[in-house]
Amino acid sequence: MPASLRFRELCKRLHELRRHFLPLNFSPTGTYNDRVRDRARGYRLLAHAEIEAFIEDIAKNALVAQTSSWKKTRKATTLIVSFLASYHAGFSSCEDDPTTLPVTSRPLVKERVDEAIDKAMTQYMHRLADNHGVRLDNLRRLLLPIGVELVALDQTWLTNIDEFGKRRGEVAHKAVGVQQAIDPQTEYQQVQALIDGLKELDGIVARLAS
Repeated sequence: MPASLRFRELCKRLHELRRHFLPLNFSPTGTYNDRVRDRARGYRLLAHAEIEAFIEDIAKNALVAQTSSWKKTRKATTLIVSFLASYHAGFSSCEDDPTTLPVTSRPLVKERVDEAIDKAMTQYMHRLADNHGVRLDNLRRLLLPIGVELVALDQTWLTNIDEFGKRRGEVAHKAVGVQQAIDPQTEYQQVQALIDGLKELDGIVARLAS
């Protein structure tokens, strides 16, 4: 399946960030001044933001497409079944430890399917708005409700994107003096290493949305 327009937009934006924030030629000795290293930190933060937005957007777009299709055709798809199952479990199955997190409330009365989908959509959109990251717990909350099983994704990629999310948090929440040393070339390589997995995810979500 060809890459989506949204995936192509992501790749274009990541290329722009590389040009705007990283040196044209990387130092063979890894020697950079403070200004270059600060720009590398900016690259990490903005690349993370773009990847996070991409994952949120493809999940949202797939869900909107499938719920709209359901209301026209009444055809139950994997995405719709997964979404309703997650909703009726209070979305708790999407969390690392559902016993420690509040279950999203829902009416106990029997609902029509359309009403259940509308309520689930409202709750899921709040979940998207409250998402802040690309770590494994973020991916579970965003992807499991639309039928994407994390075990179906490349496990090395999952480890890499979780680490990427962790490194973003270090830059965003720690003073420079206590951060690990940053290398512009390594930052670029780590983002590039995520591209294939993001393309795979793009294809999986596109198939669920079709």
